[in-house]
Amino acid sequence: MKVIDETMSIYQILNEYPFLLKIFKQHGMRKFENKEVLEKLGPLLKLKTALSMVSVNKDSFIKLLNQAILDSEAKGDFTLADSPERQKELTLLALLPCGMKMPFNRTFDDFSAEYSRQMNNVLHSLVEGNVNHELSYYAYIDLITSIDELPDIIVSSDINSFYHKPFQENFLNKEYFVNLASSPMNIDFESIGFADPRGQFTMISANLLVLVTIDKLMKDNTKPKSWEDLLKDEYRNKVIMRGQDGFFCNGVLLPFYRMYGMEGIKKLASSVYSGLHPSEMVKMIDSKKDDVPPMYIMPYFFAKKIQDKSRITINIPSEGAIVSPVQMLVKKSAVERVKGITDFLCGKEFGKISARAFFPTTNPEVDNNLNGVDSLYWLGWDFLMNTDIGALKKKLKRFSINSLRKPVVLCEACYSSRSSIVRKNQYHYQDHRRAYTQGFHNWGGKI
Repeated sequence: MKVIDETMSIYQILNEYPFLLKIFKQHGMRKFENKEVLEKLGPLLKLKTALSMVSVNKDSFIKLLNQAILDSEAKGDFTLADSPERQKELTLLALLPCGMKMPFNRTFDDFSAEYSRQMNNVLHSLVEGNVNHELSYYAYIDLITSIDELPDIIVSSDINSFYHKPFQENFLNKEYFVNLASSPMNIDFESIGFADPRGQFTMISANLLVLVTIDKLMKDNTKPKSWEDLLKDEYRNKVIMRGQDGFFCNGVLLPFYRMYGMEGIKKLASSVYSGLHPSEMVKMIDSKKDDVPPMYIMPYFFAKKIQDKSRITINIPSEGAIVSPVQMLVKKSAVERVKGITDFLCGKEFGKISARAFFPTTNPEVDNNLNGVDSLYWLGWDFLMNTDIGALKKKLKRFSINSLRKPVVLCEACYSSRSSIVRKNQYHYQDHRRAYTQGFHNWGGKI
């Protein structure tokens, strides 16, 4: 390998070893992630000069860069989707909900830089979006049998494969992990029994699911007062929930099943018009069109991103905002070795950052400021421990998709945008292309 020294230019270093940008960012040199800055300033700026500008110890930083190159050449970079078996090389793996990933990355970059300086070693971590791995990484988790195949710390979101029977039998029942959360936890969560009674999961935060209504589009329909109200016939095809490419949000389906059984899932399927990513829901609402569905089951974070809040209401149904967990698994054998990292993730400062991003924290020292969110709904540990969650999710997936998908045959009205029948059918013809490509055809007209 080529050894990094102080006389090399920033461009020379990052052009040859682009993965080192993470270390530069961790040490206050974020500007070099801007391609224009790197190409114009980088060739002129020597490493020793750049380090003196940000008051970073030259020898320690260069040692860190060279160690990172050695580690990369020995191990190679990887993505979780392509090489899930290489997760064992990591100290920390974080699979986070959309909205939490960015503030986590910003904060963790700063922490990681200081941690690496203190430990005189690079912190091997990988932070990715949770939604990308429902059909890839989590399927792999169902197959592993050895604790050595896992990172020391895993932060994950939603009711995922870590709650499935294989993982429970191979790992949770053998008590390979330890709960590091404060006890009692934040009052917002203590009151719903959020702490794992087995002491395996460290519950650190939550992605809250709420119901957003576009008020003027509700017309003669009264606003739902409960999640159960969404199951009524009057709300047929009026709801959007998270889903895409044959996948629908377990964070919604499992609580509805828990509360209302399979009959409730059947009725929910009748109410759901289609599945979208929450960011697409926000765009749909902010389009201010009248031919869109009036109700959206979405994360609280995204509800807060809607621009014109005078048009909408963020409703908290009587059962409570649905809690989709953000949890951490920490190997018992690694507790002392990773204490600095877990103290940070469970600590007050990170808790504040999480709460400001509308992901309430379990840290008892932080005020989550859940103004207007007066109750929370949690599935409960009895249900999670005594149900074959993996088998149930497969059953719900088959049922919900079969119920939501209609015959993929274009109805006669759809052939002509001039049809008055279609125009009167609110958003059916306007959004038919999306509905057709996703396999939905929830119009009540004749096929």
